[in-house]
Amino acid sequence: YMSLEYYLNKFQSLNTMRQQGHNKPHKICMLLAIMDLIAIGTITDNKIELNNALRRCFTLHFDRLKAGNDKDTPENPFYHLISEGFWHLKPVAGVKSEDISGYSKNKIAYAYLDDELYAYMQSSIVCNDLRIALSQNLTRLPELYQRWASGLGKAERTVKSYLGAVQGVLSSMAKEHQFTDKELTKIGSFHEYQRAVTPLYQLEEFKHKDERGKSMYSSALKSFGEFLADLGQVDVSADVDEILQDNTLNKTEKSILVNARLGQGNFRRNLLQEWQSCAVTGYQMQAMLVASHIKPWRASNNFERLDPANGLLLVANLDKAFDKGFISFDRQGKILIASILERPEVLGIHSGLQLAIRPEHDKYLSYHRTEMYAGH
Repeated sequence: YMSLEYYLNKFQSLNTMRQQGHNKPHKICMLLAIMDLIAIGTITDNKIELNNALRRCFTLHFDRLKAGNDKDTPENPFYHLISEGFWHLKPVAGVKSEDISGYSKNKIAYAYLDDELYAYMQSSIVCNDLRIALSQNLTRLPELYQRWASGLGKAERTVKSYLGAVQGVLSSMAKEHQFTDKELTKIGSFHEYQRAVTPLYQLEEFKHKDERGKSMYSSALKSFGEFLADLGQVDVSADVDEILQDNTLNKTEKSILVNARLGQGNFRRNLLQEWQSCAVTGYQMQAMLVASHIKPWRASNNFERLDPANGLLLVANLDKAFDKGFISFDRQGKILIASILERPEVLGIHSGLQLAIRPEHDKYLSYHRTEMYAGH
């Protein structure tokens, strides 16, 4: 039986080919795509086929993470993830496992994961940790944290102080008391981080130091924890990174956009005020509703990113399917369901669903139907 920590360690140290100063993102994109397809119910058992839905999800992540002359080839990780130990290839009837090396396309029925890993991937909470672990193949957490905190308006001196405290004295304290055996900034899981730092607050040594430092140490721990929680979505962290590197934006503009991308701030508040429930199902529990962009964040300009007309309030399963282009809505608000979305009824998606459409959504929905929808 393999523990979650085993898979987190495997995910954050994938054997990725390094060229031109960056790690190839193919294995990362394949694993992210599989988690997406499990989340929306397209993959319902531990059999992974290299079909159109998987290729599409792979490409969505690959377009965001590629660099240099990287090629969009989902076949590479599909056949070569086997070297990681948790990924397996099932030969077609009559073919022996030892006969399937390299691109044995005609000899492979499907791929499958370790049963434990497949079970972990069915939990959205665990998937957040797995995504954080995957992100560490592309960049290191301290560097990402600095960009994230700066984008939220923290002064550079404060960010450096926080990071120095977490990497230095607080990591030493946590290790000394055996709350963890790692430096805190090398823990690739929000939940593992919380387990390691929560007991620190109870130590007299910590309380004394924090009081003398005017709460700097507790603020540093809290700030890095919030960063890990937000980083659970790799695509979000990439977009935050892009905002922070945009030299045309001032600090206030960066802070507003970062908050909008992290699902906080006025964009979500405006949608909650406007819709008050899921725009399709009428479901009202706010914690389960996602502020979803119609025209995707990466395709939008900064005005469109904050425009409430470019937003729908959706329950999580509809948001995922909409975001991946498996569903869209016609000009009357009737749902469109792409044929590559297998068993949509498992998600509660059926042809009778209707969006409460408004004229201001027209141009954004038109873009979604033309550029995003997989069924046009």
